[in-house]
Amino acid sequence: MFSKRLVPASIGVMLLTGVMAGPVSAAKPTKPPVAPVPSERPLTPEEQAAADRKVAAAHEYLASVELSGADLAPLSCPTPTGVGQEATTASTCNVPQGYLSVEARDQLAGHYCGPATGQVIANYAWAMAAGANKYTQAKLAGWMQTDLKGLTNAPELEDGLELGTQGAPRRPAGWDWVVMDLRDLDGDGMTGDELQGFVRSNVSNSKMPLAIPVKPHDPASNYYLVSWPKAVKSPGHWIAAYGWYGNYTGTTFARIYYTDSSKDEGGSTGKFWDPTRDIAALIAEHTRRIVW
Repeated sequence: MFSKRLVPASIGVMLLTGVMAGPVSAAKPTKPPVAPVPSERPLTPEEQAAADRKVAAAHEYLASVELSGADLAPLSCPTPTGVGQEATTASTCNVPQGYLSVEARDQLAGHYCGPATGQVIANYAWAMAAGANKYTQAKLAGWMQTDLKGLTNAPELEDGLELGTQGAPRRPAGWDWVVMDLRDLDGDGMTGDELQGFVRSNVSNSKMPLAIPVKPHDPASNYYLVSWPKAVKSPGHWIAAYGWYGNYTGTTFARIYYTDSSKDEGGSTGKFWDPTRDIAALIAEHTRRIVW
């Protein structure tokens, strides 16, 4: 099932006309909530060093993009403010964006959002045909210790992605999956700009998706995934990010495209997008981590 938000068919394809305007959260606060204490174990020094190396590589790539001018949309492009204007802008303006060709998978058990996310990413890495899977969710759950723990923590999901993409044709040479804490590295009071940059680096430079853990729609939160329209108490949920749109400005303009797997767990299964600002807030409400 696909969301009302239309998604691109292939890498680099411009958004089609008729894309819906800003999501239901457009009028919500612009700053994320105060982050809770993470429930997962701290990163080891080796894991932190690997994360720092990846952040440095991402910043190097983003700096090169900015220097080349690829970050800039033409000055004639207005900022979309409604359905009609957004449709016109999308068809005539080159807003920076990038996408990977992925296929959503429904999770086969209530606690299998991690394995389902891993299945989406493994299928992409192995360039599987539509409808085919490289590994079963049960196999990935074993690598991720999902059944043993009744959930999937970020370090174990990273282990599963390492095994599930090892030797895959789309996995870049020297690639290393890492867990990192999403932090406000530039001190501007937001983490959405960092998140947008990391998704952009993975998708457009490394050509790899990311795994993102969130609280999908907590009743006490001002933010939620469009794929989870109803509030639900959830211990956490994994989604696979495969695309990005626009530069982050602290508004709802910049977006992240993702797959969800939760049609039988209170959410939806398919391909969706939400403002990067909102997804960054949902990460902050959970473990504050990403796997990329």
